[in-house]
Parts: sequence; C-alpha cells; structure tokens
Amino acid sequence: MILKQLYYLREIDRFKSFSKAAVACNVSQPALSRAVRILEEELGVVIIDRKKKVFGFTEEGIRILKWAHDILHSVTEMRNEVSLTRQDLAGALKIGVIPTAVHIVPVLIEAIQEKIGDFFCDVSVLVNADIIERLTKQQLDIGIMYYEECPQAQAFVVRSLYQEEQVLAGTAAYAFPEERDISWEDAAEFPLALLSKAMRCRQLVDTGFQAAGVKPIVRLETMSLELIHAEIMSGRLATILPISSFPLRVPPVGRLQMRRLVGFSAGSIGLVRLSERPPSDFFDEAWKVAQAIDYRQQFDNLCCPQSA
Repeated sequence: MILKQLYYLREIDRFKSFSKAAVACNVSQPALSRAVRILEEELGVVIIDRKKKVFGFTEEGIRILKWAHDILHSVTEMRNEVSLTRQDLAGALKIGVIPTAVHIVPVLIEAIQEKIGDFFCDVSVLVNADIIERLTKQQLDIGIMYYEECPQAQAFVVRSLYQEEQVLAGTAAYAFPEERDISWEDAAEFPLALLSKAMRCRQLVDTGFQAAGVKPIVRLETMSLELIHAEIMSGRLATILPISSFPLRVPPVGRLQMRRLVGFSAGSIGLVRLSERPPSDFFDEAWKVAQAIDYRQQFDNLCCPQSA
C-alpha cells in the first residue's frame, strides 16, 4: 500500500467519478483504476462497486475510505508539524466560518497569539453544510457556525458563543428612529439590501418580518457581504444583518447608524469540532482560548442610539 492509492480513493469519493478523479490527480484513468484494483487485491476486499449503475463504495470500501481520510490527514499534520518547527511556530489551525461571523475571527486569532504564541491560520468562509462536511473529513479543526444546525451526534463537540442580534444599518441618508431598539415594522419602511434566501441569516430575517406581519422593501439580494456593505456605505440602501457581520476593530464611526431589531430570536453561533481527533497540545490550548473569549463584549461598541 502506498499513500498515492489512498489519495486516489479520496479523490474518487470527492468527484464520484473515476475520470474526474484522474484529471484531479494528474494521471490517466486506466492508471488510477489499476492502482485501486491493486489496493483491493492487497487488502482482499472490493472497495468500489463497479457492477451498479449508480457509483458507490462497498461497505468495506466505506470503512477503508475513512481510514484513508484519517491516514492522509495524519500525514498532512506530520508535514505541517515539521514545517512549523522549522519556522518556530506554535502550531497551525484550520477554521471554517460562516460569512456573517467572519469578523470575530481576528479577535480569536489575536487571543490565541497572545496566550500561546505565533501560529499559522487557514480560514475558509463557508456555509454551514460545508463546514460540517469538512470537519467530518478532518479538513477543518474548528467551525464557527449556526450550531443548532449541527447534527445532534456524539461525533461533534459544540460550545455556544453568542446569540445573533439583527440590526438595521444604513448611513445618515435615512432617518432611522432615534430609539436604540426598533421593531420589524419600522425596518420594513426602508429599501434594503439583503443576503440571498439560500443563506440561513436571510431566512431568519424573513422569519422576523413574517412574525411581524409586514413585507420588506427588498432592492438587492446577494451572496456577497462586501457588496451589501458597499451599497449601504454609498447611502443607496439600508440593510439588516447580524451585528457580528460588521467590522469590530475598525467600525465606520460617524458614517453608519445601527438599530437593534427586537421581537425575534435570531440564530445561535457556536464553536464546533470533532469529538475524536488526533492529540495536539496546541489545538487543545487553542480550543480553550477560543471558548474563553467574551465575543458579546466585542459588539457592544458598535450599536448605539446615534452612530456606530
């Protein structure tokens, strides 16, 4: 058995196709198929069922595939460990974060650096489903996501961070109510740029309007937070987003006003990791630091009656 065979298995599972996996592995399809057959002969089992029209691994193949993921992950970690040692870094961390929580990542990175030391961090902005998938495949160490959507299984450890607070945000071009907290009826009076309906955050916003019995004035829908921020800062539109989706360290003081929306419980953001994972002193310490941060305190300076 060689690592290349395990890598081929992983790519076959990823693409659900021998031909596409061969292209990704930069080998011919016959060479890839031959490598898998050699592995099957060595182990004495059929890994991939070639008789069915629908592509799939056999029961034995599924177990071997899990071992392949674990072995390849361990090899990657070993290489990373050697590289980090040469660079005098404390460790490496792979984080997956939903778009509306991305601005808490710098807070987390700074806290870990302060407590543990310099480290390498790879951050991917992903939707909930992709975070869960990558955690399962050990392609991520930590997920920051809507934890109520995490599978209720012993495979995951979940720690609550904060409850999202939706805010109406816009420039002084709009005459927002002076109160710190406003209703969904108030927010329905302004033209809005909102995230796309496929995103969990938008679904929660729609629920808020539905519960209030009002229809919002939606002028823009997009998957891009950057586009929404650009539109609201231009004064063309207002928006409704979680307060955590705005920059925490460099807020646009004096240019952006925010009002909290009341009468609706938004999503719950938490840290998620696999229950069973290779032992790592660095990860254990980083996980403790991540849990200890008061993320709610980071938002307090953003939302006030005048501007934030």
